[in-house]
Order: sequence, then C-alpha cells, then structure tokens
Amino acid sequence: MSKFRFNKPFRQRNMGPSNNNQRRQMLDMRRQKYFRFDLDDLLVEFNIGENKNTTAATILNKMSSASLDDALDYVDRLTQGGTFTGEQSQKLKFLLQRYSKWR
Repeated sequence: MSKFRFNKPFRQRNMGPSNNNQRRQMLDMRRQKYFRFDLDDLLVEFNIGENKNTTAATILNKMSSASLDDALDYVDRLTQGGTFTGEQSQKLKFLLQRYSKWR
C-alpha cells in the first residue's frame, strides 16, 4: 500500500479578505528599497521639517498595504493642509505612480 493519499481534497490558497478579486495598483515590492530612497530624497528636498519620517512611513504603508489611490488621497489631504505646494504634490504623485504595479 502506498504511503501517499491522493483522495484528500485540494486545499485552496488563502487569498486574504474577499474583495471579489479586484486588482489594484500598489507598490512594487521588488523595488521597495529604491522607492524608500527616492521618497526620502524627495521629502528632504521639500524641507517639510520634523514631519518627514511620519509622512514617509504613512505613504509607504498606504502604498504597500492599501492602494495607490489611498496614497494619492493622502497626498491631496496634505496639499490641502498646506504641507505641500501644488508642484511638490505633482512630483510626489509622479513618484508614487512610477513605483506602482497592478496586483
């Protein structure tokens, strides 16, 4: 008798919370290190002061776990709050789109 049993049901892979398998743009995790370097350089150039680390961490979190749209909404809220100017906001949005991919 064989020690392998082939009559077990196939176990499906856990895909996380069900969201009807909709794809969304998120951070390309293979390029995360380069994204962090470029984001840090950009925020140093903007000279936003002591909020730099908090802003960078929030943007990175939204890009890697939520979606590009959530990160863009966060940048828009910061722009409306006066943290970024319109030109700085456009540079940041371009960076976010450059490092995103459909997942």
